[in-house]
Amino acid sequence: MHIALTLDYELFFGRQTGTPDACLFKPCDALIRILDAFSAPAVFFVDASYLVRLREFAEKFPHLEQEYLSVVSHIRELEAHGHQIQLHIHPHWFDSWHDGHQWHTVIDRYRLSQWSDQDIVTIVARCTRELNQHLKQKVFAFRAGGWCIQPFAPLAQPLIDNGIGIDSSVYHGGGASSQAHDFDFRSAPSAACWNFDRDPCQAVDRGPFTEVAISSLRVSPLFYWRFALNRLLARGQRHRPLGDGYAVANSRADLLHLLTHYSHMAVSVDGFKASLLRHGFNNARRKQLECFIAMGHPKSLTPYSLEQLHRWVHELYDKGLYLSGYRRPAPLPANTTQARSKVVHE
Repeated sequence: MHIALTLDYELFFGRQTGTPDACLFKPCDALIRILDAFSAPAVFFVDASYLVRLREFAEKFPHLEQEYLSVVSHIRELEAHGHQIQLHIHPHWFDSWHDGHQWHTVIDRYRLSQWSDQDIVTIVARCTRELNQHLKQKVFAFRAGGWCIQPFAPLAQPLIDNGIGIDSSVYHGGGASSQAHDFDFRSAPSAACWNFDRDPCQAVDRGPFTEVAISSLRVSPLFYWRFALNRLLARGQRHRPLGDGYAVANSRADLLHLLTHYSHMAVSVDGFKASLLRHGFNNARRKQLECFIAMGHPKSLTPYSLEQLHRWVHELYDKGLYLSGYRRPAPLPANTTQARSKVVHE
């Protein structure tokens, strides 16, 4: 089995974005201290749209230049340390703005699908170019902001044009509908990875893209009641996120569904969700899936979730298993498509 730990490297998108120090640098340092004990790599999907806008506003507000340089330096350090950097895009950054003191987040166009086809071409190109200029190994995998990869067709050619052949946004059974989030993965295959063409939930034998799905779990409403109770009653620092911002709220309809129906969640190292990390991995092994992809966000890590992560990684390496990154797909011949082979390092 191929096993990867993936982190969406980003700030918050609610009424307060938080700071790079608390949302990115410090939680990544805590994470890497755990991974270093096993020489284990992680994959960081870096929100390149934030980088683009930060660089633009640094021209207007010089003090932001140091923030930009610090983030870039951190990304380079992660890559030099053996971790993989891949592409993540939250397009709402292109509507958001900085007043010299703080970011003003606008989420009216949170999903790429809310932008015109030409805007999508421009956004993907700018974000890929911004990120690649700081890396030794160019990006080849993509994760959509907030899992909002649908509809995929307008994204297909821009991704191909920018060297992206792998998507890792889908998790089986997932779905959400709110002002920001809108995706439906109920029709996605239950496999770990597959080829596709214009719909990441529809396997196509010789499709030009590979979906490397985030692993998922079917959970009962009881889990989310425990989740809510834990958040309500948590005392001290053990269950407090390391990040210092506020997330975009789920819709009331989505929250009510989670609290009253069985649902699917992405296997995560974030907060209390990390309590199911080992269960999710064991479930994938029982099903003999080809890959296990866990995800998370540095901003949402807690001392508790880091404890759970350390326990899981320790068990992996004790069993002779190990973490790896994605594997770059072979170039496609001109005007043809071909099946992708294994897409996670052996």
